[in-house]
Amino acid sequence: MQVEDERRHADQYKEQMEKANARMKQLKRQLEEAEEEATRANASRRKLQRELDDATEANEGLSREVSTLKNRLRRGGPITFSSSRSGRRQLHIEGASLELSDDDVESKGSDVNEAQPAPAE
Repeated sequence: MQVEDERRHADQYKEQMEKANARMKQLKRQLEEAEEEATRANASRRKLQRELDDATEANEGLSREVSTLKNRLRRGGPITFSSSRSGRRQLHIEGASLELSDDDVESKGSDVNEAQPAPAE
């Protein structure tokens, strides 16, 4: 009778241990999946940060270029651009070249023409 009780208890302990081991394996699998997801999220975050840094750097460069060009316009000096971008046009003003986007040309073209004196006949 006592041996049967001990056997029954041993079987119960064995079953509990198997359940605990199965649960541990499941939790380990979930942990690995969570770590992989965190790794992917960090890689995505780093990529987005690089893109943001690149865009910020480009923006700062363009802002410096705009500032330089504004200063040259104020001084009446020639205007030149360091690069040409697609979807942009060259606009010549009193011997200076001014590059504007298509939208800018439509809105500023009339302003530029108004600022220039009418040709003498």
